[in-house]
Amino acid sequence: MADTIEKTIFQALMLRMQALPLPVGMTLASNVALPGVAFAPSTTTKFISFEIHFNRPIETDLSLEMDPIRQGFIRGNVMWPKSFAQVDAVDLAGNIRSHFKRGTKLYQNGVQVRFDEDPEVGVLMIGTTHLTVPVTAFWRSFPQAPA
Repeated sequence: MADTIEKTIFQALMLRMQALPLPVGMTLASNVALPGVAFAPSTTTKFISFEIHFNRPIETDLSLEMDPIRQGFIRGNVMWPKSFAQVDAVDLAGNIRSHFKRGTKLYQNGVQVRFDEDPEVGVLMIGTTHLTVPVTAFWRSFPQAPA
């Protein structure tokens, strides 16, 4: 059985998240919480928490023969201990924004996932132990045109 389009999109996004260049001292295993991967940070751990979201598809074909445009967003939450410099958290958020910048195209098993707008660096939020800087990148996957 062939993989679904949703699984293929999810895999493409996961691979891109795993390829994010991290600051010195941070590693994928110790400082990045990926969807579906166990992760248990402490109150002093600097980390990024990634989420993948699918939104409602866009129908473009009146005959309903072609697949719709799939769309959604990823969110990277920079989680920074309150005792460390906030500017470094904002800098890491900027690196995430750049990693998923407008014009980024991902290819996985014949499926293209595109980022057609610049990601949004959100409002800095201060929690009990960490401050959070969210970065939201909107993606779309267009169906292949029939031959």
